[in-house]
Amino acid sequence: MIWVRSFLAPLNSGELVQFEIAKTVGKAQLIIDNWKTSGKYEQVVKSTSFAYVFMILYTLAIALGCRFISACTGNEIMIKGGRGFAWLILVATTCDVVENIALAHTIRGPISQWDVTIAYDLARVKFSIVIVCLLFMLACSLYWAVGRLAGEK
Repeated sequence: MIWVRSFLAPLNSGELVQFEIAKTVGKAQLIIDNWKTSGKYEQVVKSTSFAYVFMILYTLAIALGCRFISACTGNEIMIKGGRGFAWLILVATTCDVVENIALAHTIRGPISQWDVTIAYDLARVKFSIVIVCLLFMLACSLYWAVGRLAGEK
């Protein structure tokens, strides 16, 4: 995570998230103008390309995490859920790819309401799926830990 921060500097991930959920052309334009005046614009352009590497990494990590942690529980329902959530994260990644294309169009201009709306809607879907998958992994971890403490497997 530290190397990501140093790669993005002086930009931070919070600024990128704010841009992803800008929702209106006016807000997107304001954010882009701010990046241009603060010298962050070139980093934003680079980060849209770098985002594809990050997508691969988080997809693999979450998919494998769902599969592994659910398998550790030994519970058939959790294991089936782990398989389902491992596939579900691919939906989030697909949303992220399309969102990133819309963001790249918006950054390079001209800004269209269509691109801003697509980015906003798909970011919401992506973040929701990622959160649900992470919560599933947390639930599996708790299930496993309670089972271990209770002396099961």
